[in-house]
Amino acid sequence: MCGTVQFQLDRPPDVMNLCHCSMCRKVTGSAFGVFVHTPTENFRWLAGESALASYESSREHWRVFCATCGSSMPNVEAGSVCIPTGAFDDDPGITPSVQIFVGSKANWHDVAPQPPGYDEFEPDD
Repeated sequence: MCGTVQFQLDRPPDVMNLCHCSMCRKVTGSAFGVFVHTPTENFRWLAGESALASYESSREHWRVFCATCGSSMPNVEAGSVCIPTGAFDDDPGITPSVQIFVGSKANWHDVAPQPPGYDEFEPDD
């Protein structure tokens, strides 16, 4: 939001998912989080990496954010990057292909029939 942190992808990400877990709802303030996933070799920081802060929201799962404005930022871990889709300035070039954790969705939200949804992670994820 403030422009302190900047990143770039060399090609469109591999997957976009909608996550209905309670932590994604809390971090986004909405019915679900929207994230893209890409290998680390497709990703690079352009500016502001030193302005990143993180919070362990669940065991071994970190939420990364800009320490200046609080915006959710990419999380680089174990060969892949999870990027909150709202962090992009432009179209990421991909649409959602799966919904995860629909078993813990907000009771005030109806899950759309597409993309396909799973109670937890997608099988074989």
